[in-house]
Amino acid sequence: MVRDVSPEEAKQAMVETTLLFLDAWAPWCGPCLALGPLFEELEEKYSSNPDIGFIKLNTQEHKSFAAENNIAAIPCILVYHNGKPASFEMPDPRSGKNVKTDSLIGMRPIEHYESVIEQLK
Repeated sequence: MVRDVSPEEAKQAMVETTLLFLDAWAPWCGPCLALGPLFEELEEKYSSNPDIGFIKLNTQEHKSFAAENNIAAIPCILVYHNGKPASFEMPDPRSGKNVKTDSLIGMRPIEHYESVIEQLK
């Protein structure tokens, strides 16, 4: 089960995990709740790899974390690689063109997360 963490625990996980996916969510957000099972599936699929981690952080409870990380829309998956915001290519949902980013915003298919893992592992 994907752990719901505090900002302090998130910062520690960023340093301790080579590739970390942090789900910034809120309990009132329908798409966030819909993303939950997909995130659980990813965590289970990669559970044997200690270099890949999945956590979530409730932005309603931790508004300062959301502000510090410029989270303007949720669900927002922040991706960290070697303790820093990652840099990977992903199709922009509006234009379809590949863009460099460090996060995945909104509902995305599982293939997008797996693409990030392939790019950064």
